[in-house]
Amino acid sequence: MDLKGKVAIVTGGGTGLGEAIAMALAKDGARIVVAGRRREPLEGVVGKVKAVGSTALAVSADVTKEPDIQRLVQEALRAFGAIHVLVNNAGISGRALIKDFPTELWDAVINTNLRGPLLLIRAVLPTMVQQREGTVVNVLSNIVYSPKAAPGYAAYCASKLGLLGVTRVLANEVHEYGIRVHAVIPGNFATPIWGARKTREEIEKMAQPEDLGEAVRWLVTQPPRVNIEELTAMPFFDVSWRN
Repeated sequence: MDLKGKVAIVTGGGTGLGEAIAMALAKDGARIVVAGRRREPLEGVVGKVKAVGSTALAVSADVTKEPDIQRLVQEALRAFGAIHVLVNNAGISGRALIKDFPTELWDAVINTNLRGPLLLIRAVLPTMVQQREGTVVNVLSNIVYSPKAAPGYAAYCASKLGLLGVTRVLANEVHEYGIRVHAVIPGNFATPIWGARKTREEIEKMAQPEDLGEAVRWLVTQPPRVNIEELTAMPFFDVSWRN
């Protein structure tokens, strides 16, 4: 797909991996709808997109709220008239042993990481089906491949494994409409979450958000005859995910 003039929605797009993905697509000419709960970082991304010569729209939206999702899609269509790419990147974690797991935390993780992407997919599909063109990218986690179940992360694990299942089923359901569906499975990238856990030297050795942004850009720009169901992107020097 040639991204010039195409419209891409990126959730969780104000910082970290979402921002990097939005910028990578924008540099190829995509018009970006950047969504997230906090307005200020979204406006910062809009400014950066404009600085590289593309167009962007910031929409404050919480993916756990269905009215927000409907408004996000409506604003994207009102501004640009089409939706060609959806990147479901918004996500949260939350740690507690299963025996102590608060119901409210469980619901928050599942609603953000699994229910939100499902609702967004459902909201954009009518447009993509009508266009007979579209790409859905679901950002997962290397936890879906880990042979070790991570204690304390049952909700996160369940949400990402569930989204992997949704991705695989959706790919079969929309293939006939020319819509491609991809799972992007990143390892630990140098996002702000690591600032308090690692030294500057350690962070500099990690894979950077723009690396994942470039991987997603490459993925969605493959010709229509190519379908890559799952793309795994791990930091080169981090071998822990293999164990």
